[in-house]
Amino acid sequence: MSTPKNFKNKTPTPRRKKELWVSFSIAFITLSTIIFYTYIQNSQMNFSQYPRINIVCNYEIERGHFVNCTFDLDCTDSSLIVDSINAKIKVRGSGRGWNAKSPKKEYRIELSEQKSLLGMRKDDDWQLFAMYYDLPRMRIKSSFDLWRDLKSINPTAILPNSEYVALFLNGEFQGLYLLAERTDRRLFELDDAQNNLNSSLIFQASFPWEQNWPDKNGEYYIMDEIMTELNSFIENSDNNTFFDPKIGIYSKFDKLNLIDFFLFNFFILHQDFWDFNYYIIRNTNPSKFFLVPWDFDYSFGQFGGSFRDPTLNPEIEIRDKNVLFTRLINNKEFMRDCKNRWFYLRKEYWTEDIILGMISDLYEEIEYIYKIEKTMWDPKMVEKDWENKMDKSVSYLFQWIPERIEFCDMYFKNF
Repeated sequence: MSTPKNFKNKTPTPRRKKELWVSFSIAFITLSTIIFYTYIQNSQMNFSQYPRINIVCNYEIERGHFVNCTFDLDCTDSSLIVDSINAKIKVRGSGRGWNAKSPKKEYRIELSEQKSLLGMRKDDDWQLFAMYYDLPRMRIKSSFDLWRDLKSINPTAILPNSEYVALFLNGEFQGLYLLAERTDRRLFELDDAQNNLNSSLIFQASFPWEQNWPDKNGEYYIMDEIMTELNSFIENSDNNTFFDPKIGIYSKFDKLNLIDFFLFNFFILHQDFWDFNYYIIRNTNPSKFFLVPWDFDYSFGQFGGSFRDPTLNPEIEIRDKNVLFTRLINNKEFMRDCKNRWFYLRKEYWTEDIILGMISDLYEEIEYIYKIEKTMWDPKMVEKDWENKMDKSVSYLFQWIPERIEFCDMYFKNF
């Protein structure tokens, strides 16, 4: 299984609509940039069209522990306003991660009472994504929404709801943020924990693996025993056992989830992935395991100011990092099912018009604040030409998607 060797040189299929989409998007971005710098840049900043989160904190906000603050949310829809309440805040992310080290910090908020924020679920625990390495500020939200759009045909296609907000900390504008629900037991509608190996569970693939549910500090710790058994089966069982309909991999994992998980991450070129940055989840046994993708900083052909070719084939990386999907992509039946599923999704859910339309809508939503934010960060702290790379990142995203779709169409057509 490999990418056609002559793919780059082949005569492209008719792409008039595709080229019009890209040309229109780039022209729109260019025109809006000219208008911004001509008429808006020197005027007083006006964020009234955006939901605004205001946090007041008299302590240094650090990673690892919460400090007290107040929280309020203001917006044009009076029914969504949240008056000032007590809360706690900390820097989100591990000390090893890129985001914890970036100048634009991510935050986790714990409200003193449960609130529905911007129409999302009622909760007291929220996260604020800085999207610092997501230069177009659209890749993380697009990944959330693209996966969640499959929920009606795949009950395991679960990721948080999210909304853009303007964040103010002690009265100072911090930039555009993505407010999102937490990836927790409530999001996945899991049963209560049990003090045995049959419990509902959430394990996070990171360095090292983490047990997020049951709470490893207050409940039964089950991860090591379950993952040791699961890894042993994946790595050591022979092919007949591995694909046996009664005791094989599809008796342990939801097959449709494995197919969609592979297609989704293959399509968005989720490169900071395959050996970590995902969840393995199960409701109370005998429910099957399912996988949920996570951490989309390195997706849609971009990470920070670096750009990736839309015709990159991640198979080598998969084979190097992930034994489960190495065995699956070596199986003709699995890849045939992936092919059929891919072209079904392409017709109904992941059409070029739908995806480019989603990106266009997001850019229109964030356009004003985006032009301001990209001038906020000191290039000396990060990379040269940071502002120019942010401009390039948006136009590249519109160009990358049609070319990636075409590559994936050719890839799956060969099975």
